[in-house]
Amino acid sequence: MKTNLPDHSLVRAILPFGLLMLLLAVASPASQLLRYREQTGESSFTFLWRSEQDRTGVTITQDQGDETYSSVCTPEGTTLSWRYLRRPDTDIRAERIGDRIQLSGRLDGKVIDQSRTIDGRPWFQPLSFSLQRMVARDAQTATFWTIRPDTLEIIAMKAEKFGSEQLPRGDFGQTADKVVIRLDGLLSGVWHADYWFRQSDNLFVGYRGTHGPPGTPETSIHLITP
Repeated sequence: MKTNLPDHSLVRAILPFGLLMLLLAVASPASQLLRYREQTGESSFTFLWRSEQDRTGVTITQDQGDETYSSVCTPEGTTLSWRYLRRPDTDIRAERIGDRIQLSGRLDGKVIDQSRTIDGRPWFQPLSFSLQRMVARDAQTATFWTIRPDTLEIIAMKAEKFGSEQLPRGDFGQTADKVVIRLDGLLSGVWHADYWFRQSDNLFVGYRGTHGPPGTPETSIHLITP
């Protein structure tokens, strides 16, 4: 993975935020709809996130204007398949088959049909859901794979729980667990991003990270609906 991350690509990879994307609470109903605001510098937008659970797993969908991210995950947070749709010329589907991820569809109009080899580590997409399950299990660390939608690069990452913090009044003034993500391996020190999960119900409530070279404005995400 490159040392410098391009604007908003990683957050959408892991939220769909990757983002990203964004979260099923521990005691959530079968269907849940939430609103979040993402801001980078002076630019901001609101996006919708929803989850639906059935016998096949948990489907998490994030709608951002002309972009839609959709993942099917196990209740434990491991991703089984993922779809990235950006009108009019991108429609990518990914599925894990053993220790490889099969990618197919179109990216910027270019036909994609690739198989990428990984290892036994889980696939997390979106991180806002998968890391929430890590917090709910009270796990302190996790290593995993995730996909960057802009390049379809499959990245090895590490997440580590860093205690809890009191959220500002604008974030409902509640205590949240903090999780820091980094690249896994030799480049672990060149970049990191922070996630917050509300202690009362493990809901994803905030994100902060920089997605570009020095001088790039910070990107933040905040829950709008409590």
